[in-house]
Amino acid sequence: MDWTKIPLVDFFEAFANREERPGLLTAYPHGDGVPQRLMVRIQVDVEDAYENLLSYEDGERFRTTDEVPVIRDGRRGYEPFDSLTLADLPAILDTLAVMDEEAKAMGAEEAARLDAERKRRRNARTRERRKLKKLGEWE
Repeated sequence: MDWTKIPLVDFFEAFANREERPGLLTAYPHGDGVPQRLMVRIQVDVEDAYENLLSYEDGERFRTTDEVPVIRDGRRGYEPFDSLTLADLPAILDTLAVMDEEAKAMGAEEAARLDAERKRRRNARTRERRKLKKLGEWE
């Protein structure tokens, strides 16, 4: 069996149907065993990673068109999530690494902005306190 060309969601959908309807016997389209369950876990982990790292705009795109960013040959493009296969895993990992760095950079920028805002407020309070001390209204 050539595992590299099978969309990851094919494994998960059969597993999910089986979990949702325990009384029904669901036939896994690619067999039922340890390798297939591993593919289910890979699909779930990839989807969770995307959901945690998507920007607001990319998250909206994912919810409406089911497309996620994928970086191939240094170019960022969008592909339907349900078309991703095991062969795409290197590109997926590269994309997630870039998205993780972007999220960290945005977090650092936000922290710097909040720090600057705190410093501005602290300086304003200090100026006000000095002014009140000069007027004799601060003890």
